[in-house]
Amino acid sequence: MLTKGANLNLDYYHQNTDFNKRIIEGSNEKHIFPKGSSIRIWYNELNCDYPTHWHNAMEIIVPITNCYDINIEDKHYHIVPGDILFIPPRKKHSLHSPKFGERYICLFDIDFFSSVRGYSGLITMLSDSIHISPDKFAPIYDEVNELFSLIWKEYFQKTEFYEFSIYAYLFRIITLISRYNLNGIQLFTDNTPLKRREYFERLNNAIDFIDHHYTNDITLEDAAAYSGFSKYHFSRLFKQYMNCTFYDYLIEQRIKATELLLTKDNLSMNDIAVLSGFASISTFNRTFKLKKGCTPGEYRTICCGGLRKEKENL
Repeated sequence: MLTKGANLNLDYYHQNTDFNKRIIEGSNEKHIFPKGSSIRIWYNELNCDYPTHWHNAMEIIVPITNCYDINIEDKHYHIVPGDILFIPPRKKHSLHSPKFGERYICLFDIDFFSSVRGYSGLITMLSDSIHISPDKFAPIYDEVNELFSLIWKEYFQKTEFYEFSIYAYLFRIITLISRYNLNGIQLFTDNTPLKRREYFERLNNAIDFIDHHYTNDITLEDAAAYSGFSKYHFSRLFKQYMNCTFYDYLIEQRIKATELLLTKDNLSMNDIAVLSGFASISTFNRTFKLKKGCTPGEYRTICCGGLRKEKENL
C-alpha cells in the first residue's frame, strides 16, 4: 500500500512552488501544468472541496491516510487508502475531502499518446472511471502499486529526465490495466493466445480505419469489410472490445475533431461541420449539444475564450 512513510526523504513542496491559483473558465480548469511540462502531482493534505469542474488531463487520486469522495458525472466513488481512482480526461467531477487526511493527486496529459497504435482501443477502455482496489485487481495490484511508488519518487526528487521515466511507468500501468480488462472479455470460443492476437489485430485495424476516415461517409459495413468480419460479427465484437457501438465511436471521433476546430477563429460553424464529417449543420448542432451539453457556439465562447485572450495579450 502506498504510504507517505515509504518516501520519507522526498520534498513534497518544492516541485510545485510555481503554482499560484486555480484558473477556472466556466467549469473548465486550465493551465494546470507547470510551464513546459505535462505532469503535475500534488501531495495533498488540504481540508477543502473542489466543486464540479473538468480539464483535458487524466487525473489519478490515491489516498494515503483517510478516505476521499469523488463524484464523476452521475457516479459516486468513496476511496480509501490502498485504492487508486482514474478519472478520464474531460469528465466533469467534484472532489470532497474529509476533515483530515493525505492523498496524491496526479494530473497527466495523455493526448499525445494518440500517435501510438492501439491508443483508440486503450483510451476507450479508460473512458469510464477505473476504481482499482487490492481485491478487485489482485493479479496486477502489487505491480501497479509499485509503479506508482516509482512515479512519486521520480517526480518529487526531480531527477534527470524524470518526465520520460514517469511516462514510461504510466504506459506500463495503463497497459497492465488494459490487458487485465481484456482478459475479462470473451470475444470468441477459441481463447488461445494466437486467436486472441488475430482478433485484436483485426479489430485494431478497423479502429485505425475509422480514425483515418471518420470525416468521410463511412458505414458499419465499410468497417466490417476492412476488418474481415461479417457485419453482424464485427458489430458484436466491436461493442465488446470498445464498450460502445461502431456509430457511437464514429460520432465521438467527429466530436473530438470539432473541439479542436472550434479553437480556430477563422472557421465558420458550417466549415467545422463539413471538416469533421457531419452531413449538415443541423446534424452537427444537434449531435454536439447532445454529447457536450451545450451548442458549438457556447463551447467556443466558454472553453476557447481564454485561448483567444492569451493570443491577444502576446
